[in-house]
Amino acid sequence: MTVYKGFLTITRRNIHLMILYLVIFLTIAVMAQKFTGGKTTDFEQVGLDIAVIDRDGGELAGGLYDYLGQYHTIADLPDDPSVIQDRMFYREVYYIVTIPKDFEDRCLYGDELLPVTKVPGSNSGFYVDQQINTFLNDVRIMVKSGFTLSESIAEVTESSRETTEVTLIDKNGFGGNRPFHAFMYQYMPYILISILCYCMCYIMIAFRNPDVKRRMACSAVSSRSQNLQIILGYITVGLAVYLLVTTMPVLMYGESFTADPNMPYYLLNSFLMTLVALSLSFLIGTLVSRDEVVSAVVNVVSLGMSFLCGVFVDLEILGKSVRTFAQFLPVYWYEVANGLLADNSTLSQLQQTSLYTCFFLQLLFFAAILGVAMVISRIQQKA
Repeated sequence: MTVYKGFLTITRRNIHLMILYLVIFLTIAVMAQKFTGGKTTDFEQVGLDIAVIDRDGGELAGGLYDYLGQYHTIADLPDDPSVIQDRMFYREVYYIVTIPKDFEDRCLYGDELLPVTKVPGSNSGFYVDQQINTFLNDVRIMVKSGFTLSESIAEVTESSRETTEVTLIDKNGFGGNRPFHAFMYQYMPYILISILCYCMCYIMIAFRNPDVKRRMACSAVSSRSQNLQIILGYITVGLAVYLLVTTMPVLMYGESFTADPNMPYYLLNSFLMTLVALSLSFLIGTLVSRDEVVSAVVNVVSLGMSFLCGVFVDLEILGKSVRTFAQFLPVYWYEVANGLLADNSTLSQLQQTSLYTCFFLQLLFFAAILGVAMVISRIQQKA
């Protein structure tokens, strides 16, 4: 088992790469869980620092001031353009609405819009625009319905204080939210491809060294035995990496992951991606002949497929043309399967068919990539 021991020895020399990419993987997964996996019930309305310049002083202007004060912090600013400019420059206020004279006639009964000033490049002011339009429209409707202006302002202001409790329908069995371990599995192709391609490529380059090849050719170990030991080394490293990344969600999420009825599918999906990553590593290892080229090639493959196939950017956000192209890459079908598992605790017959199709296509990609790599390897051996 000399070749097999040499295989593991070279692997141990690259253990630091595994640790580095595992740290990157955990960081991405935790950040995704924090910023994307939050529950919708944690939503809170956020107010802005705004200012209201009242040049009218009428009842409607006072009502608008009180209405906006329920949602935002209103700063006391003088009607001085230089002061207003300074306060906005230093971001002490982000939105200024100016109420003109004859506000009621010009904006309530007329079609004139209120002049507003926003911080350049900021989109937060659109929310205040909507609130001002809502207030004026509601007051206008009530006045036309026969209410006095005072009654209309009081009713609109009072109704805006009411809160509504929203309960999401649990359509997917996860309380309307994706389970946290689904985000970890979403980013798993990147770590599997990166670790296996880096390690295996350096190993393949070492074994293709002319001196090493001559020593192996002169040894008592047959070529068949050498190839079998290399295959065994691939299997050992691949299983070790697979078990390592599988242990992470168990340790981090515990029963939340183990109690998921889709857990066996998650494990199978990631196992198939491990096979694909191994075949990719073998293909790249047969094509790359220098250590300094490995990093460039592996980064292009791992990051390219991650961005195109829904690892770093959800498939729903990607354009149609990008998704069409991504269907010719194995990671795309992994992400489609992961999305089905994340959004449904119980799979229908049609969803199970789609899931098994994704599994089958990953196997086809594994076989195709492995076949191409073996053909290239055979050609290189004859050359």
